[in-house]
Amino acid sequence: MKAIILAANDNTGLRPLNLRKPSALIKINGIPLLEHQIRGYSRAGVETASISVVSGYQHGQIKRYLMREHPGIRLVRNPNYRLAGALYPLDLALRSAEPHSAEEGLFMSSGACVYDDEAIERVSRVSGSAIAGDSSRYGVAATKVIAEDGDVVFIGTGIPKHAATAVATGLCKLDAHARGVLSDIAAACTANKRDAPMVVALGDLIRRARMTLVDIAGTKWAAVRTMEDVQTADKRFSRFSLSGKRCFVLDLDGTVYVGNRPIPGTVEFVSRNIYDRAFYFVTNNTSKLPEDYRARLNALGIPTDAEHVVTPLAPLIAYLRERALTHVYLLANARVTAYLRKALSGLKLTADPEACEALIVTYDTELTYDKLRDAALLLQQNPRLTFLATHGDLVCPTEHGFVPDSGCILSVLEQATGRTPDTVFGKPNTLLLERVTARYRPGEMAVVGDRLYTDRTMARNVGCDFICVLSGETTRERIDELSEDEFPSLIVKDLGELLT
Repeated sequence: MKAIILAANDNTGLRPLNLRKPSALIKINGIPLLEHQIRGYSRAGVETASISVVSGYQHGQIKRYLMREHPGIRLVRNPNYRLAGALYPLDLALRSAEPHSAEEGLFMSSGACVYDDEAIERVSRVSGSAIAGDSSRYGVAATKVIAEDGDVVFIGTGIPKHAATAVATGLCKLDAHARGVLSDIAAACTANKRDAPMVVALGDLIRRARMTLVDIAGTKWAAVRTMEDVQTADKRFSRFSLSGKRCFVLDLDGTVYVGNRPIPGTVEFVSRNIYDRAFYFVTNNTSKLPEDYRARLNALGIPTDAEHVVTPLAPLIAYLRERALTHVYLLANARVTAYLRKALSGLKLTADPEACEALIVTYDTELTYDKLRDAALLLQQNPRLTFLATHGDLVCPTEHGFVPDSGCILSVLEQATGRTPDTVFGKPNTLLLERVTARYRPGEMAVVGDRLYTDRTMARNVGCDFICVLSGETTRERIDELSEDEFPSLIVKDLGELLT
């Protein structure tokens, strides 16, 4: 068997995700669309050397990818990829194949689709020619098929729901006869210097060769031509299962709310599940107190208590107590300063380099140049001074945009002194979740957040699932840069998508 993957098009509906990369290299569950198909065909018994890929848009990137990962695959360049048709690139691929291969069967698929192994396996089991369809779906704009006694008799986009047997999935298998017919159709289009959509060619093909309908309903597949399709595929191919999850660890800023604006879907998900599952609300933001977050969550309709609100102030206080550090210089606003004074009765604030035992940086919303100056001088005057930070977030999301957070303060101090904190208590440090991990196994937990460098890393450190929400800092383009093992278990706009 041979296989041709038609991956030449520039799907503008995938902007900005494919602005600098070909659509075929967009990742679903951490794996490029093209790689999904290559693996599926390989598992169905197609040798790598028998696979051809037709590329056009960003051809160089696909070439480099295949040379690195699958050097045996035949790559065909379509210089006219901006044309809407598929017959010209198909003709290029068929003509580039070895002459004797015309007697072999052929898989043919759209590079804009992703299939699981079972979908390709069902098609491979058919002895003759077949078109894969899904009888469980219907889309007004989708290509549909009508089948009679198992054979496809019509294919097109204007078929009403009551008449359609299935939605075409962009996957076909051709025996030697059907392959020869389709090759003639494609060659004629090229000879006449015209092109046509694949649906036109398949319509001609089914009038000249028998094509069986293979129903792949119940398998996982998706056409990925728009950003909405990406969202669908992300959920359909995710590794996440809600079953067995007893505990959710939720970030706050960017996940439950942005600034003063709640994120309705996430709030609804928590409200519906809070009596069946444990919810811990974990934030690195130390510009406010745990009681502030508890009150705010309650005002949103999420009943919770102080035990289920976790901030880096708790491990910071424990650290200072355990080491009996009492003389510190503190970058914090007045309310947080008062909170720490109350929790640590012997705490004394000092900028005296002889007396100071530790420098502590929080998200100081009342930061002044004098504070920064004194902190920088302390770090230089005492190179052994204990340097502590509640967290390292660079920005804090608000309803108006992102504003500088504690990480920016730390960056300034590093630039001035060359020092970085000895200990950072916030995410991704698992010290923050010791109370939670003592009660729940990793498989029972999921961390939900909008930041890769804190939320995702903490989930990885714990060993549990990570759900990335796109309601805060992280974009889908940024996620697509991750490797397969770094990819989130699930990507959603917000947790409300788990309610559908």
